[in-house]
Amino acid sequence: MRATPRTQGSKTGQVYDRLKSVIVLQKLPPRTPLEMKNIAESFGVSITPVREALILLANEGIIAKDSTRSYVTRALNSREVQNDYEAAFMIARYCVENAIKPFVATGLRFVDARVPDNPTAQDNAQIVALAIEALYERLAGLTENERMVRLMLELKDRTSFVRQLYLQDQGRLDASISAMTSFIQYVEVGEIEKAIGNLKKQYQRKYDVIPDLVREGNIYALEAVDIFNKQG
Repeated sequence: MRATPRTQGSKTGQVYDRLKSVIVLQKLPPRTPLEMKNIAESFGVSITPVREALILLANEGIIAKDSTRSYVTRALNSREVQNDYEAAFMIARYCVENAIKPFVATGLRFVDARVPDNPTAQDNAQIVALAIEALYERLAGLTENERMVRLMLELKDRTSFVRQLYLQDQGRLDASISAMTSFIQYVEVGEIEKAIGNLKKQYQRKYDVIPDLVREGNIYALEAVDIFNKQG
């Protein structure tokens, strides 16, 4: 667990979670000013937890500071997303190779992750993306290194939207479910080399399409509305 206010059920943690969800899922246009007063009024809280939440988000690279020392949303950047994917792969690989406790796959069966009636591609993508993120969090915990867990969580947050875009393609969705199911089986029986090979293939497959996904994500964000600006 990350040692931040949000793990303690604090007001700052609640504001952090709500803000992060809006920002990570690109529901605000790039370079949108994050006015503390407007956010506080929208969430029905004081400015203090908003300020603290914005500091946390900036420290994690989810938002940025502009020249006026105010906070703004960030456009997706292909190089940064590729770097985040590479870092997540390297952490997962290290943790699998150096695990000091057994991997437990309970609740991580990707064949069960699909929505039975397939409502929308977005719904299916979100469900499988969440399962993948849960798997990576669990892998990061295998070495019981809290710094790795914390970093993996930050990488997960910054790549969440791009991951969901990737999985909205039916072929990619099916391939990811199959690959992750095989990966879990390899780790469970201690086939470490096969597990690492599986992860590497998945990483390489995703890496090359990140620029297209980032472009699509930024177009999506440009069409969003600033929900905190009541005059907008």
